[in-house]
Amino acid sequence: MDQVAIVTGASKGLGAAIARRLARQGLTVVASARSQEQLQSLAQEYPSQIFPFTCDVTKSEQVQSLIQFTIEKCGKIDVLINNAGLGRFAPIHELDESDWDEMMDVNLKGTFLACKYAIPYLKQTEGHIINISSVAGMVAFPNGGGYCASKFGLMGFSEALTLELKSHHVNVSTLCPGSIKTEFNNPKDWAMEPEQVAETVWLIISAPKNVIINQVVMRPQVPKEFQKK
Repeated sequence: MDQVAIVTGASKGLGAAIARRLARQGLTVVASARSQEQLQSLAQEYPSQIFPFTCDVTKSEQVQSLIQFTIEKCGKIDVLINNAGLGRFAPIHELDESDWDEMMDVNLKGTFLACKYAIPYLKQTEGHIINISSVAGMVAFPNGGGYCASKFGLMGFSEALTLELKSHHVNVSTLCPGSIKTEFNNPKDWAMEPEQVAETVWLIISAPKNVIINQVVMRPQVPKEFQKK
């Protein structure tokens, strides 16, 4: 398989798991994040398939450089996976303005910028965009107002993008996972493994060409003793 994928937020957690899963499947992966050291470590696992590129997705010039690097290195873009994201949790009246801005910048603006600059190339390959949202983009919860707002916004963005790109045969999929065992927000012991979610990303990518998987919701199986009555 000669597909080329960009994965943002790929230095650790779910992003790294996605990069590894795609590399095992034979894809060439441009792994992007802010941490150069962690990206280099990831790339050493698959030196002929994962290429690291340090990028802050909130900076337009850096995102343009990421896209240009991919084209120069690989010649095309088949898949864009917008995984970069973060959360800051507090009641709205206690949430710092800087935390609000950072969530909107990374979770929303970062996805917008990556799509903006990748779309001209994705049209050439009839490619695929996968936006990693969250169950929090569908169901709100206390102390998550800022995070939920960014993820609800991502859902709307993805829906509009679907309508804009369907005539170009560029698929747009949104994956909404629940709790994952990463450094993010102290997950429960029964949370999903990053590899399980990465496997679902691959299933979305590898769907038949004439099949559009628009939205996938994943939740962990909660043990009976923790289920709400």
